[in-house]
Amino acid sequence: MTRQPISTVTAAAILAALTYPLAPAPAAAQADGRTIEAVTVHPPVAARFQCSEHALGAEDHVPDALAADCVVVRRSGGPDGNLLSLYRGDGTRNEDWHSWREPLLAPFDGIVIGIQINPETTVPGVRGQGRSSAIGFRRVIDGEPTDVHVAYVHVREVLVSLGDTVRAGQPVARIGSNGSSFHPHVHVGAFRGDMMSDDAVPLQVRMDLEAMGRIRGVGEG
Repeated sequence: MTRQPISTVTAAAILAALTYPLAPAPAAAQADGRTIEAVTVHPPVAARFQCSEHALGAEDHVPDALAADCVVVRRSGGPDGNLLSLYRGDGTRNEDWHSWREPLLAPFDGIVIGIQINPETTVPGVRGQGRSSAIGFRRVIDGEPTDVHVAYVHVREVLVSLGDTVRAGQPVARIGSNGSSFHPHVHVGAFRGDMMSDDAVPLQVRMDLEAMGRIRGVGEG
C-alpha cells in the first residue's frame, strides 16, 4: 500500500462526520420523485450476507442517509439447519454472531481518508456509547480521486492507515460492534461531495454482483 496526500477536508473533520450526524442531507434529496443516485461497491465481506437499507427520509444526514447495515448469515438455523441465521445459540455474546470479526473488504480502488477508533465493544442488545469506529474511503478511478466516498462503521482491528491506497476487495479491517450499535454488523454509507457541506449528496449502496459471484462461487445455494 502507498500513501496519498489528503486534500479534500482535514482528517479530524472526516472522523467527526463519519461518526456523528453533523452534515444534513440536502433538501432536494428528500423531494418526491427525485431519482436517487447510487454507487456500486465491492461486497463488504466474502461470506454470505444480508443488508437492511435506510429508506429515503429515514435519516437526514450523510453518511447515514440511504446507507446499508449488513450482517453475515449462515444456513444453520431452523429445525433441520436449512434456514439462514444471524447467530448461534441465543446471540447474547458477540462471539455468537456470524458477523463477529468477519474480514471487511475495501469497497473500491481508493484512498483511506479517515479512521476513527472506539476501543469499547458493545454487548448484543445494548446500544453502545460514543463515536463508532469507522474507516472513510475516497474512490479513485484511473488514478484520479473522485468525489464519491464510502464509510465503513462499527469496525475493529483496522489494517490500513490514513492516506493508504487500497484496491477493491482488499482486507481493511474486521466487523465489530461499538458506538451506536446493538450487535456485530457493518454500516456501509456512501455520498458524493464534501460530507461537511450542505451540498453533500447521499448515495444508495449497490453491491457488485459480479464480484460477489467471483468471491463466493457460482451456483452457491
